[in-house]
Amino acid sequence: MRLLSKILWFLAFLAATFIWMVLFEHGFSMQGFSKGVREEWQALSRMVTGAQTETTPAPAPTPPSKSKP
Repeated sequence: MRLLSKILWFLAFLAATFIWMVLFEHGFSMQGFSKGVREEWQALSRMVTGAQTETTPAPAPTPPSKSKP
């Protein structure tokens, strides 16, 4: 039973941490919180499952232009 208690406390800690981070990053309004929970949960699930996100490659840097003084 002691192990179960520790597991439940750990899960409660993770849930509280997740909620606080969403509140601080996305705002203390219900709209910001609900949108933030969806965004952060998707990001967390992508991180855990290792799914790759589609990223567009950065454009190649352009060489500096040579101007005559």
